[in-house]
Amino acid sequence: MKVRLQCYTKLVFSLFVFFFYAHSPLHCAVSITLTEQQFCDLELLQNKGFAPLEGFMNSKDYNRVVSEMRLADGTVWPMPIVLDISAKTKQDLDDKHDTELTLCDMGYTKIVAFQTRNPMHRAHVELTQRSASQVGAHLLLHPVVGRTKPGDVDYFTRVKCYQNLLKYYPEESTTLSLLPIAMRMAGPREALWHAIIRKNYGCTHFIVGRDHAGPGKDRNGVDFYDPYAAQELVKAYAKEVGIEMVPFKEMVYVKEDDNYQPIDTVDPSKTILNISGTQLRKMLRNGEDIPSWFTYPEVMVELKKSFPPRNKQGFTLFFTGLSGAGKSTIANNLVSRLMEMQDRPVTLLDGDIIRKNLSSELGFSKEHRSLNVRRVGFVASEITKNHGAAVCVLIAPYESDRKANKELISSQGNYIEVYISTPLSECETRDPKGLYHLARQGKLKSFTGIDDPYEPPVNPDIEIDTSKHSVGEEVDIIINYLIKEGYLT
Repeated sequence: MKVRLQCYTKLVFSLFVFFFYAHSPLHCAVSITLTEQQFCDLELLQNKGFAPLEGFMNSKDYNRVVSEMRLADGTVWPMPIVLDISAKTKQDLDDKHDTELTLCDMGYTKIVAFQTRNPMHRAHVELTQRSASQVGAHLLLHPVVGRTKPGDVDYFTRVKCYQNLLKYYPEESTTLSLLPIAMRMAGPREALWHAIIRKNYGCTHFIVGRDHAGPGKDRNGVDFYDPYAAQELVKAYAKEVGIEMVPFKEMVYVKEDDNYQPIDTVDPSKTILNISGTQLRKMLRNGEDIPSWFTYPEVMVELKKSFPPRNKQGFTLFFTGLSGAGKSTIANNLVSRLMEMQDRPVTLLDGDIIRKNLSSELGFSKEHRSLNVRRVGFVASEITKNHGAAVCVLIAPYESDRKANKELISSQGNYIEVYISTPLSECETRDPKGLYHLARQGKLKSFTGIDDPYEPPVNPDIEIDTSKHSVGEEVDIIINYLIKEGYLT
């Protein structure tokens, strides 16, 4: 198949972008380290994917977008696009940004776009072919390669999957192009925003499915948005925006017919099979076979590269507990055992080592303690992402910091919380550094467990009271857990 693949360079999001003082005779440069979202927004401002925007919004545009989904001049635009920076930095920036026109000119009278942030499978191929046929349009597969949801398959793997899918479409029917956008998971507003962006890329139609760009369910297990609210909103603004909405309903595999059909057309007497994105990721992480009716062999090859068997996946063991609880003693012995038993590189991130080499400028205020813990979480997430084993040893007294680390690390691999629950009285008796003694005398302020709180983990994966076990027994508890969960064989 002759297919044009249009790719936009996705630079590292920590790239420095320079803005110049408007009135400085020396035109001194101000550097800002952009977040991933800011970088994606800047790229789409520059290539006119965000037309009619010519730069980040001012307050008039922002306020009207939030309240009415329109810019100050009345143009439909549902999403705030702002450069969220400090007030001091704002004073140093010029409001004008150079932009470069980038348009998608494919030579077709009708182009229907399909957005996805997940790998595509047989059901997606079926629904996109049906949608393109329905409107008589060329199909543009336009996947997101900016920020998506934590835990999503990395975009390099997804793009390889998309490339392998192209041969399953009719000759000359489909084009693959990458969209460097940071998703907000804002449901109907985001669906309308995506439609406008596709209009800017030259599309005449846009496929909108069930719960497009929705964040999922709320804390009570209820869908955050009505499943078809996104379709309704895009349809309501379609004429004004200038792009038609193509609705589609969930496609499911019908076992008896050996094909995919819209779920609302299936004979109730027949067997429906389906695998959700969450189920698929779980199956891949557990090394389960994915049925051939669900996806293509070339796609599975790419996915399995990103989801090795659990005994080859990275993980973080995050030790938390009071000073003197025995965390470091267990961790040091555990690291030796891990290096003997398996081939992953093992990195020990001990609190004292971190304070010396990574956080030497930090004090012991609540803010600085939190920053120290989260720095360790970031380092551990990188180790885990690259299939290593990180053993983190910190007091980490605050549940909010541990939760943030769990979310970050879990998005890259596996997180195992180890709570060393040795009682305070036992820790004080040991007092290896004499810190409890100083705290009781009032010579050491804000010491965890004495005049600063320790918030015990809510639901740790492993809990060990070192006053009840020997070091060897404690290490065995952790090793046995890792074996049981499949991290070690």
